[in-house]
Amino acid sequence: MRPTVMDDLSLIEHALVRPELLARGFTDYEIRSGTESGVLTVLARGVVISTAFLDGTREQRYRELSIARLRTSRRPGRALAAGSAGAVLGLPVWGIDVRQVVMADPSRSPGSRASTGVKLMTDKRPPALTVVDGVLVTSPARTVIDIARTASRVPAIAIGDSALHQELCTMEDLQNELDLITRMTGAERARLIVSELNGLAESVLESRSRIELVDRGVPMPELQVDLYDSWGRWIGRVDFYWREQKTVGEADGESKYQGESGVAVLRKEKGRSDALVEAGNRVIHGGWSDVDQADGLVARVRRLMEPQAA
Repeated sequence: MRPTVMDDLSLIEHALVRPELLARGFTDYEIRSGTESGVLTVLARGVVISTAFLDGTREQRYRELSIARLRTSRRPGRALAAGSAGAVLGLPVWGIDVRQVVMADPSRSPGSRASTGVKLMTDKRPPALTVVDGVLVTSPARTVIDIARTASRVPAIAIGDSALHQELCTMEDLQNELDLITRMTGAERARLIVSELNGLAESVLESRSRIELVDRGVPMPELQVDLYDSWGRWIGRVDFYWREQKTVGEADGESKYQGESGVAVLRKEKGRSDALVEAGNRVIHGGWSDVDQADGLVARVRRLMEPQAA
């Protein structure tokens, strides 16, 4: 083995398939040694990337895998679609099946076909494509609607919320896409999901928390509300606000408080919560573990909303 081969493998910034690695001069033995040593990470059978370039997110892994599969596809004109397009567009993939890469292939007759690692989607809609960093993908609105047609409800809502929040598309764009799927599988589900979207949500946790609470009978909160103290000074913008009950809900991701900076964030959040309470509000914080036990979270919110004795 060449003395510098591991150094060379560690510089593979994007996902590559085996023929591409062989074309760069690596042998099967070197590729296998790279994966066994941890220098390379296997994203799927025959697809690897330098471990040093992974950021730990499902979004990056799926984006890299999807781009590699599209780049090495034998048919021109294919575009990434559904969750694969979402990953390239910068949308979250929480709750999305990332085992298969999804592509739109306009050269084939309508229908869905799956092979090892790739699912092909074709229909009679006019193409709706865009290019992101040189990668051909379905448009943001088409991507959201296709995910809404085929994925689980809450992840689809989180993706739609994100697309609207990032201003990748508008509600009008989504409505236009809905008009094109009247007779397609999942059309009614997609319409219901679009009706539940809110572009004010800033994270998957916020989207999921809102839906889990409302599904269990908690009133729909206002989102991203600016609150002030009795002197008119701005306290902060809160994730959820039930104005009638003067109750604040905050969705706190675990990573928010990790690392050295997390201590400072925690102190700042405590001071902010104290100011909200002093202004006459009640405050509840919830993270991923709380939403995983949504019934318990709902009970906490309901107790907090109960009128306080004078």
